[in-house]
Formats: sequence, C-alpha cells, structure tokens
Amino acid sequence: MLAASPTVQMSHGGERLDPSGRIWALIGVMSLRNWLTRLAIAVALLVAAAPASAQSAPKAVGTATPPTGAELALQGRLMAPCCWTQTLDVHESEISTQLRAEIHTRLGRGESAEAIEDDFASRFGEQIRAMPKGRDPLRRVPALVGGAMLLSAVGLFWVLRRWARRGDEGAPSVVEPAEAAGDDYDARLDDELRRLDG
Repeated sequence: MLAASPTVQMSHGGERLDPSGRIWALIGVMSLRNWLTRLAIAVALLVAAAPASAQSAPKAVGTATPPTGAELALQGRLMAPCCWTQTLDVHESEISTQLRAEIHTRLGRGESAEAIEDDFASRFGEQIRAMPKGRDPLRRVPALVGGAMLLSAVGLFWVLRRWARRGDEGAPSVVEPAEAAGDDYDARLDDELRRLDG
C-alpha cells in the first residue's frame, strides 16, 4: 500500500486526493464524469419504470372502478356491521367489501342513496347509520358561516365606532393650547419688560 500523508493521498492515476476524495479512490479508475453519467441513466430508468409499475399494480378485489363521490358519501354514513366501530368507507372486512360492491351496483342501476341507506337500516337495524336519519351536520354549515360573518361584521362596526369616538374625545384642540401658551408667553414678556424699564 502507498504511504500517504494525513492530508494527501495518491490514487490510481497518480492524482493527489484529499481525505474527502477517498471515495473516488474506492470507485477505482472510473472518472467522475463516467460515474455521474451512469448515475443519471440509472435515475432516468427508475423514473421511467415508476409509472409502468403503478399501472400494472393489482387492483383490489371487487373494485373494478374507483368509487364515485356519491358512493363514498353513502359509505361514510353507514357503519360496518361486523364490529360497529368504523364506517364502510374505511373498514376492511369481507362484509364491508361486499356491502361496498352492493352500493356500487345499486347506485349504478340508478337507485337513490336514501333508498339504499333505508334498506340497509331495515336489514341490519338503525345502528348501521353513522348519524341518525335527518341529522346531517353539513346542513348546519351555511347557517354557522352566516352567523359567524354577521357577528364579525357587528364586532368590526363596534370597534370602528369606538375608535372614532376615542379619536374625537381624546384629540386636543390645536388652537387652544397654542393660544394659552401664547398668552402665558406674552404675560412673562410684559413682566420682564416692566422690570427692565424700571
């Protein structure tokens, strides 16, 4: 092995490398340009292969097409009847998968979501509903937003009115103090002139 000082090391080509350049000595004769070219090609191949592998990924059983918004909304309103802890849209069990497929098929035939939900409630009981019928919290959102906007407008009006009042009450008159200071100055000047006159 070649003797090397702590700061300089010899490589295969006789070039001097500092200690941080030891990796190039380990790589061997391959130049930096060749190594970076090979790295760029490898990254390009990986990037090109990623979409192909994602397209060939196996689909879940019973989900030939992704669920629509109406399906997901209905699945989110129904509990999984196997354990009653999660809704159908997130629960993974055999019966949940079957019920999701049934919802997909029935909605595809044109049946309404309410009819499907009512049918499930008659088959499994009212506990299948994640929310009691007619109590959709999203119906309250417009009223809550409107109320918050109204309260904000009233609060803003009150604050601006208060600031305007404070500005009128607390602002000193510019004319009065100047006149008062002028009168005081004139009186002192008159007194001093009288003393000097004698």
